[in-house]
Amino acid sequence: MNQYRPTRLVVDLDAIAENVATIIVAFPGYTYYQGVVKADCYGLRGPGVVNAFLEGGCNYLCVSLVEEALAIRADHPDVPVLILDPAPVSALPLMRDKGIAVTVATREQAIRAAAVPGLKTHLRVNGGHDLFGGPATAREFDQMVAALPAVDGIYLHTYDGENAAATAAEFDRFDKVTAHLDLRNIPVVSLANSLTLPRYERKPLGNAARIGNIVYGIENSTMPLRNCFKLVSEVVQVVELRQGESIGYGAGYVATTARERIAVVPIGYGDGFAKNNAGRDAFINGQRCPVATVTMDITLLLVDESVREGDEVELIRDARHLDEIAAHTGGVAEEAICLLNQRVPHSYSATSQDRKGLA
Repeated sequence: MNQYRPTRLVVDLDAIAENVATIIVAFPGYTYYQGVVKADCYGLRGPGVVNAFLEGGCNYLCVSLVEEALAIRADHPDVPVLILDPAPVSALPLMRDKGIAVTVATREQAIRAAAVPGLKTHLRVNGGHDLFGGPATAREFDQMVAALPAVDGIYLHTYDGENAAATAAEFDRFDKVTAHLDLRNIPVVSLANSLTLPRYERKPLGNAARIGNIVYGIENSTMPLRNCFKLVSEVVQVVELRQGESIGYGAGYVATTARERIAVVPIGYGDGFAKNNAGRDAFINGQRCPVATVTMDITLLLVDESVREGDEVELIRDARHLDEIAAHTGGVAEEAICLLNQRVPHSYSATSQDRKGLA
């Protein structure tokens, strides 16, 4: 779609694979490096991204949806896959048949999973803030475990990894809730994620690390990772306004100085580029250009005399720019990428022919 419009998300598959390899070298010794490719690879989309995770060294994949798991299984029949959100009961027999592991967060979910012999299950431990609740005491946790014929894995999803005190409390609760469970008998013990991996010491018996947004450089300012994406378009027209003149629906922007130049860029909230981008900066020729207003199909930027029709516009420049955008919109860093919809084509670059073929 949109073969003629210059708007596109550029994805560097080589950079993704290299970043995965860099992370593994920096944090060695885990048996499983679980590539988290949920939300269509954090919005970067495409089987080529998944393949880049695997080529970089991941030997396990994690998703959120049954549909995502099935798509991966079709391309990678032998790679272990875990669904991080509890799967619908109706999907459990198919997950068993496809060898896809499912999450169990409550005793009720354990009972349903146990009714499907041979289904692989991973326990999701409630560290105190889990979205799916779950047992708060060792006794309740033991009851959940007792409902299952076997446990293939266990993991903790921390919710404020940059907060040392909050994370320590979650790890402490994990230890208390699982006090009667011998973790040495569980094949996959995943206690590290993108935020906790570079910040805290490895936990005893933890043999798996989940790496997701860190691979894209999101919420990471310390590791030497390559930028692997940018959202670009072009200036298709430059409009001049006099003071007091307006442009856009409902006078979306009103000129405040004697003469102002407005760059017309073909992207809008119909593409998932939300209206709350107004007021933050994009980049043209390396210079910051404020977003004046966003319509369904068009975004308008305030520009100087140097900007010309045909100039490339970087609407999302890199992971650090995502941090800046999140601070402006009140969202989270990965949100701006995940919001982009199918109207925005993805352009992939890679040296590996395998990656190119799967992009």
